[in-house]
Amino acid sequence: MIVLRKGKNASIVMGSVDKLKNTVLSDLHQAGYARLILGLFSMTILVFVASINSLICRFREMYILPCDYHMDFLLTALHSGTIGSVIPILAVLPFTASYIDDVKSRFARFILIRTDYGTYLVSRILVCFLSGGLVITAGTLLAWGASALLFLPMEKAAEGPSEATAILLKTCVLLFLCGGLWAVVGMAMSTIMESKYIAYASPFIVYYLLVILYERYFPNAWLLYPKNWLDPEVWPYGIGSAALFLLELTFLCGLVFYIRGKRRLEQL
Repeated sequence: MIVLRKGKNASIVMGSVDKLKNTVLSDLHQAGYARLILGLFSMTILVFVASINSLICRFREMYILPCDYHMDFLLTALHSGTIGSVIPILAVLPFTASYIDDVKSRFARFILIRTDYGTYLVSRILVCFLSGGLVITAGTLLAWGASALLFLPMEKAAEGPSEATAILLKTCVLLFLCGGLWAVVGMAMSTIMESKYIAYASPFIVYYLLVILYERYFPNAWLLYPKNWLDPEVWPYGIGSAALFLLELTFLCGLVFYIRGKRRLEQL
């Protein structure tokens, strides 16, 4: 009997995992591919716009670029205020407003026929987080490829190993987590205000509120400054503590979405 119960519990867990997996894949298919592509290419273009001044100055001074210039060019853009401020805008494009659209159109009732509240809401959180992080990271990697094609033939030969690649990889991890965080923030705020426009606008508003609080009122509270979230050198334990902090914020925002979203779905 114990073996049967263990087998039954295992089958229930596997069934729940399969149901969540199928729901996530369905939600990913539902995500706006046009908005995803728009966000990806917008991120790529903005990386070049953010460092256009340094690029112009460099070409005025010399014809041969220094070693690893394409990596320095990209990292300078990623740590600029321009990129930090557009991440909350681009990360919400693919999937953040989909939940409130389903609720407003009553389409969520048809989805809940083949799944339960928990699976539906958790899948929304996962897909929102993944799509928000993907559009930022993929756009960054596309910008890296374009900068390598443009600048690498004009650079000096490398004299030794460079740490720029490792720094770029760490920055991409933090970009993915930041993009996912802002996407979940927008979705959580949309459940509170029940507005599609709040889903798109609230991450940008929260971003600038944090910047104002840090720069004007709490200059020592460096955790409030979103720009520091993309710099692993600021954190006591490097990228590990930065990633943990961003995941904790994402979990809290996802929890708010889950609680508010479940109450709203029960009213349908």
